[in-house]
Order: sequence, then C-alpha cells, then structure tokens
Amino acid sequence: MGSAQAGNELDYRQLLSELTDVIYNFLRSRFGNHHFTEDCVQETLIAIHQARHTYDQSRPFRPWLFAIVRHKAIDTLRKQSTRQKMTRQYRGEQEILSQTNAQSEAESEMISGRLLDSLSEEYRDVLVLTKIIGFSVAETAAKLGISQSLVKVRVHRAIRKLSRLMEAEQS
Repeated sequence: MGSAQAGNELDYRQLLSELTDVIYNFLRSRFGNHHFTEDCVQETLIAIHQARHTYDQSRPFRPWLFAIVRHKAIDTLRKQSTRQKMTRQYRGEQEILSQTNAQSEAESEMISGRLLDSLSEEYRDVLVLTKIIGFSVAETAAKLGISQSLVKVRVHRAIRKLSRLMEAEQS
C-alpha cells in the first residue's frame, strides 16, 4: 500500500488484485456463498480506493483493511435487509391491488409484473415504492439510501421506458 500511495501503478493494481481474493474469501467464510458477496467485494475495493490516502504506513495494514471490509459488509447487509423488506411489502401491496376489479389493462400488466420485470432493479424499486405503494420521494430515498434527486430521475426514466414498451406492443 505504501508503494501504491507513492504512485506506483503496477503495485497498486497488484494490491487490488490480491485484495479482491482476500476480501472475497473473508466474506465467504463469514456469510457463505451469497449473491451479495461479490457486490460487497466491489464496494469494499471502491472504498479502499477512495480512502487509500488515509492509510498510515507506520501502522499495520491489516486492521485498516478489515475495518473497511467490516463497514462495507454491514452496509451491504443493511441494504439487503431493506431490499427484502421492500419486496415483501411490495408483494403484499401487489396482492391487494390485484384484488381490485376496476383495473385498466396496463395496470393489470404492471401488477402482474410483466412490465415491471422488464425494468432494471433500480428503476423497478423506485417505481414500485413511489407509484404503486405510494411512498413519497423522501421516504423512497431514505429506504433505498439514495438522494431524492436520483429517485426523481429513476422514476422519470422508468415511466418513460414503460411507455415505450407499451407503445411498441400496441404497434
């Protein structure tokens, strides 16, 4: 890390490459082979890159590294928990909505998930929370851990994509 801090690009690449395996194996030994492990590794590598200037060469590297790994693992688990809660809540809301008889064809298709499944997870999450469940932009931003501006952008893009899909099906 000291050499990488001094600007040696090859050492920095080697460090990140080696850390990828170390972090992955550490997380896998703690949490098993879950789908979020790779996301957590990537988040950790980004955090290491962003915090590399804070490493003090007079101190051991390992505690510094694993403090970052631990914090990113906690963040990832929190996001996973939030996502699971939202999914359960969405499914409950979906059941309630699907019981309503006065639905348009587009609403039925959206509720059945066919159109929603065509969206990426990030667009689908904000659309479900704001337009189907009825959370405010601020509530949605807090639940997803993103800015309110990003929520608005994602909702707009999701609606635009759904509109294009529906227009394409009608023609």
